[in-house]
Amino acid sequence: MDKEQFKRVLKALVKISQDINTLKPLDLLLEQIVKLADKLLSTSYSSLILVDEETMQWTRGATTDPLHKENIHKYVRERGATYTIVKTRKPLIVNDVKQSEFGDHPFLKESGVLSFMGVPIVHSDKVVGVLYTFSRKPRIFAPEEVEILKFLAEQAAVAINNVKLYEKIREKSIRDELTGLFNYIYLRSVLERELEKINKGLEKTSSLLYVDLDDFSEINQHYGVKVGDEVLKYVGFVIASNIRKVDVAARYGGDEFLVYLDGIDEYEAKLHAEKILNKIRLEPLQFGNVRFIVTASIGVTQLKKGKDLDTLMKEADFALLEAKRRGKNCVELASSLFREE
Repeated sequence: MDKEQFKRVLKALVKISQDINTLKPLDLLLEQIVKLADKLLSTSYSSLILVDEETMQWTRGATTDPLHKENIHKYVRERGATYTIVKTRKPLIVNDVKQSEFGDHPFLKESGVLSFMGVPIVHSDKVVGVLYTFSRKPRIFAPEEVEILKFLAEQAAVAINNVKLYEKIREKSIRDELTGLFNYIYLRSVLERELEKINKGLEKTSSLLYVDLDDFSEINQHYGVKVGDEVLKYVGFVIASNIRKVDVAARYGGDEFLVYLDGIDEYEAKLHAEKILNKIRLEPLQFGNVRFIVTASIGVTQLKKGKDLDTLMKEADFALLEAKRRGKNCVELASSLFREE
């Protein structure tokens, strides 16, 4: 590398350290890092694998190789390159794959890799990942190229840690501490977004469940707040276990829960609500010598054009109150109370 090339690289590295330390979703950050490695080292492609050093489990990754974007973890194996780098905590430079111990690795064979190097990503004295760059042509990596990849890994370690801390803080801010479900602040943002889409003409059908435990105050009075908290955790678990990934469940407050069911009309939503209700009351709960069955009442309403959040919540509340009036332990549709003209 001549002096002019070194200046350009140095300038790029300064900019890189600024760019990748800007908070962004972790997957986007990982993609940005591997693209920067390609740009700086002019190799065939680069990859990054995040790892739990204690369990040696590979968690997430990114690559600029289109052949392996969907299965970057497929060929990670014990005693392979990643394992070696994590355990030794040192860069691994392989100028000739065929003459190395990794020559029979199926990933390297399939990719046509002839040379590669990888460096550990270390933060707070823990290896959190490995950053690689691969070449499909024979190549001898110069010492300064190794230093460039090491510098990028150092910047990546800080950026990855910052993003993980931010995600933890954000997760705590939108989760209910007792049940682990989302809180109403988060669910409200989801409902407002979906209602806005529907009111703009998006053809989509979704529904909202309003769940309220029956006679929960009596549980607290007779058995104590600790038992009450265990009941809430149990109900939160049942709800979370019986919805899809696209749905959103939240603790509304006290013994009330809200569930947004994506792409489901109110009649199908009623079936989902009855399934949740059946699971809640399926078996008596046992807390020490205390044994009782928990039931709930559920109101169901549908997100439709012309509705705002206040209207939606009002309908769900009226449906819930009707379920209570009918004797509790049942599901009621808002459409049976608010007839459209």
